[in-house]
Amino acid sequence: MDIQLGPLIKRTIWGPGILFTALIFPKIFYASYASRILTFVAVAASAVWALQPHDIDNPATSYLFGFAPCWTLIVAAVLLLLSTPARDFRRIRRKDEASVGEGGTEELYEWEPFPEQMSRRCWWALDLMVNWRGLGWSYQRRQHFIPDAVKKVYDEAGINVKRDGSQDEKRCGQTRSSFLVQQSWYFVVDYVLLDLCIYFMDRDPWFNRPLGSDQRLLFGYPSGNYDVLVRVYRVFVGTLATYTVMDVAHVVLALVCVGLGSRNLGTLGEPWQHPPLWGTLDDLFHRGLPGFWGNFWHDLFRFQFLTITRKLLPFSAKDKSSAHGFRGLLAMTLVFALSGSMHAAGSYAELRETAPLWLFAGFAVQSIGVAAQEMITMLMVEGKVGPGARQVVTIAFWWFWGWLTAPMVIGDMAACGLFQSKVMPYSIVNLVWN
Repeated sequence: MDIQLGPLIKRTIWGPGILFTALIFPKIFYASYASRILTFVAVAASAVWALQPHDIDNPATSYLFGFAPCWTLIVAAVLLLLSTPARDFRRIRRKDEASVGEGGTEELYEWEPFPEQMSRRCWWALDLMVNWRGLGWSYQRRQHFIPDAVKKVYDEAGINVKRDGSQDEKRCGQTRSSFLVQQSWYFVVDYVLLDLCIYFMDRDPWFNRPLGSDQRLLFGYPSGNYDVLVRVYRVFVGTLATYTVMDVAHVVLALVCVGLGSRNLGTLGEPWQHPPLWGTLDDLFHRGLPGFWGNFWHDLFRFQFLTITRKLLPFSAKDKSSAHGFRGLLAMTLVFALSGSMHAAGSYAELRETAPLWLFAGFAVQSIGVAAQEMITMLMVEGKVGPGARQVVTIAFWWFWGWLTAPMVIGDMAACGLFQSKVMPYSIVNLVWN
């Protein structure tokens, strides 16, 4: 991707470095709550420093100057202030071949608590910091496509994990060869889709505002274009480009890790550690906004957002009135606000004329849309509206809400210049069409 790694690392390495040091020396940095707070303040200071003025005009690099430190601060809040990782967390690892019992594949895995050996401790801490989805960790209940041999380790520890699909389905895990073939096909599809998006975006001035432009944002919509079809087209292309570029990165990482295999990378080299980032279109078309944000869109940051939210706004899982009432709406708003703050920090760090507050608002108001969609669905169920009519209304509201609010996000990303980043080394579409 079109990122200047040198300046990016110099600006953003300090926060992760402080957090990593704290994790591998818990007797020092977790000795008291005061020491945790001081460490968190140091991480926060590094984030503030990263947001200082700069002269890097590369859009992706500038955006990460704000986005990455803000995300590090959120991770630090979870690991420093809300938990004690060395005491509370364990991760799944493969047993040494010499210690595998007669159970065969059912005895391949075991828990790894906080290691005493420094080299293993560093890998343990690094995995905790970068494995944002918590795959193979004791604290994460959603484990996607883990095989039965891994689930057995969770079951024996009394941890009830959630797997995608039927809970009764037996899984032996996807083979390495079939996984590599599948991911290679995904890469080809993603590459062509992203190439197609870039082809159209390069020909639309809305996505290519010059660096020195003083064009102002009008209520979060660059150029103030309120044409119904044009706005839908631009939001669709921008969203699809965001989807595909993230999926390409995910697929490439999966191909590299599984290609190197478990002998070199442990469980990170196994297919179950790389489940899809996204849900299915059924989540979107049958549930609307709750399905889009709850299942369809990626869950990279979800655990950290939910951990902070549940700590600040605790309520019983059995209390449905709290979960679906004002308290639930407030909790959902906080989750979206945390996400919005990260993206707004990235927008703020850009040299271009952007609107970080409008971008933040574009995320924060999503809770209102989700709550409204759930209320409409409930009213239709109580009114015994037919499933066909319910689905039409669900799609119509989701489309209207996206038309109304999505340009606040996609529009500011366009103003940042993110869609001008050169992520394709070779364009197939240009070769075919030209």
